Amino acid sequence: MGCLCLRKATAHPSVPPDVMHTLKKKTALSRSQIKYLYIRFNQFSGGGKDPPSQLHKYNFYSGLLQLNPLLPTILNSMFGDKVTISFLDFALFLSTFQAHSLKTSKGLKNEIKDKKLQILFNMYDHNKDGRITKYDLVIVVHKLFSNLLDHVQIMRIVETMMKEMDQSDSNQILFDDFCKALDVFDMTEMMVTWIPEFHAPKKKSTEIALGFRKSPMNLLYWRFCLN
Repeated sequence: MGCLCLRKATAHPSVPPDVMHTLKKKTALSRSQIKYLYIRFNQFSGGGKDPPSQLHKYNFYSGLLQLNPLLPTILNSMFGDKVTISFLDFALFLSTFQAHSLKTSKGLKNEIKDKKLQILFNMYDHNKDGRITKYDLVIVVHKLFSNLLDHVQIMRIVETMMKEMDQSDSNQILFDDFCKALDVFDMTEMMVTWIPEFHAPKKKSTEIALGFRKSPMNLLYWRFCLN
């Protein structure tokens, strides 16, 4: 699976104060984590002298990352209807999967959980019509396992997922069905990441991993390796 492997910049840009204030208010990220992400955001543009204000999807297609079969799905979720994203968009998206700390308020936890569920649902909802059909599931499963499984095996997984998640017996998965299914498996709590604090560069890479455990339901996995 591809990862976001980035070269170290010689100078570290400073996070704009207004952006820092917004992220501290809306997320559980520390100042050091926000700075860490800001440096990585800058490096996606090539690590130039001036920090970029916006990034395009093509900025993320580099190295092993472009081999990730779910990269288009992840970027579509991250960008939404936007042609470009700002650092604030980038950090808010990743912060949704940040592990909670003891200081995270109950209200913020619930807000993050709701946002996470919506993001995950949208990743499965290929044509964004507010429901997940067998066709949507086939697209996701095929992207993940087309090099490992044949068509019959893929359809078997899709049928199992539909059976587990279609609580209304309508041959489609609505958002409420999706949320209930993930609550049963406590998936929103398992799909977390630990964003590192900013520190002096080290030789060793640090991986930020977001994933589901193996199960017919748990088919979204990606990894952000911020070097």
